[in-house]
Amino acid sequence: MGKTITEKILARASGRAEVSPGEYLEVSSRRPITLHAGMQRGPEQMKKMGFNRVFDPMMVHVVDGHNGVTASQEAGEARRSIERWAKGVGIPEENIFLLGRSGIEHVLAGERCWALPGDCFFQVVNGHTATLGALGAFAITLSYGSGAYLMTGKTWVKAPESVKVHLTGDPPEGIMARDVFEYILGQMGPAACAGQVMEFVGPTIDNMTMDSRFSLCCNVLFTGAWTAIINPDRRTLSYIRERTSDPFEPLASDPDARYAKVYHFDVSHLVPQVAPPPERYHVKPVTELEGTRITNGFIGACANSRMEDMRMAARILRGRKLYPGVILNITPGTPNIYKQALQEGLIGVFMDAEAVIPSPACGMCLGANTPLAAGDVCISTGTCNYPGRMGSKEAQIYAASPATVAASCIEGKITDPRKYL
Repeated sequence: MGKTITEKILARASGRAEVSPGEYLEVSSRRPITLHAGMQRGPEQMKKMGFNRVFDPMMVHVVDGHNGVTASQEAGEARRSIERWAKGVGIPEENIFLLGRSGIEHVLAGERCWALPGDCFFQVVNGHTATLGALGAFAITLSYGSGAYLMTGKTWVKAPESVKVHLTGDPPEGIMARDVFEYILGQMGPAACAGQVMEFVGPTIDNMTMDSRFSLCCNVLFTGAWTAIINPDRRTLSYIRERTSDPFEPLASDPDARYAKVYHFDVSHLVPQVAPPPERYHVKPVTELEGTRITNGFIGACANSRMEDMRMAARILRGRKLYPGVILNITPGTPNIYKQALQEGLIGVFMDAEAVIPSPACGMCLGANTPLAAGDVCISTGTCNYPGRMGSKEAQIYAASPATVAASCIEGKITDPRKYL
């Protein structure tokens, strides 16, 4: 019986010939572990256990990605605290990404290819680490095991089952990877892949850009999945080789690999999708929600802050103004994305439309800038639509693609973006 890409990666990481789902493994990684400045869990665990060193300072990256420049004094204290800790354990300056060098950790990690095909990739605390599965890596959050990993360079993993999600068809004009994921989530529900790995395959995936693949993998935790993964292909390898000279050995699933479940979706007739509050998985076609009044919009976060998203937003907003009273926050994911958007004239388009453009960070996704007030209604590419996620618990959040957000902010109500394309 063949093996999945996840089983092969975990066998390599544990030094075994092969592994099967359900086995407990001690694994290590050849790739750096990433912490974000707003989360002290790993360092705090180390302090409680009396450790003041990490297993390899060169293998730890610290990214000030969540709060950005417009957050609270508490965020500023957290930033300096993690910086002091990092320097105290010997992490070099070039591995500490503070304001001006930072961005959303998942976007920065993908941009710099800190995760590579065939390897494990670990982050301390954040369920959207699955984003990096687009590079053919087993990318997971360590959470309460992060302190032990920082001290030893090893962690325990229970080899997961894999669920194959086979996608066919060319998405119609105006349908983005975010729409594809939201449709899948709506069909599968919040517990379809509990503790498993979603492995995306099929002709639709083959034709997707890397930006789209990152977006697709980002939010799989809402299906209950542990992480996501895509078998690396020529597009993946070309993307990586343009960005790093680090060696890697790609792996891929065998044709006869065993899966816990297999899903098939045809996206050729898909329409824009929107997840209304308060449940993340009750996804509806935009046509069922058109006309819902909004006060705010957000384009950014780890799911949708890349160049593909910036270009789509600019395509719809070019030559147009936001609806009176609507506040639209557009936040590029990293300094490089911000710079490229400037070079392509996209930032000018956003400013002409009268949008707000903060510095690269998670920002509004967690209410760290332009927070929502009571009574606000926001349409957002952020990861969550839970009450209180982006500010007041009395605000409402609708999750959608960058195209749908941009079009809705022009009309002041939830709008099908295809009329603008």
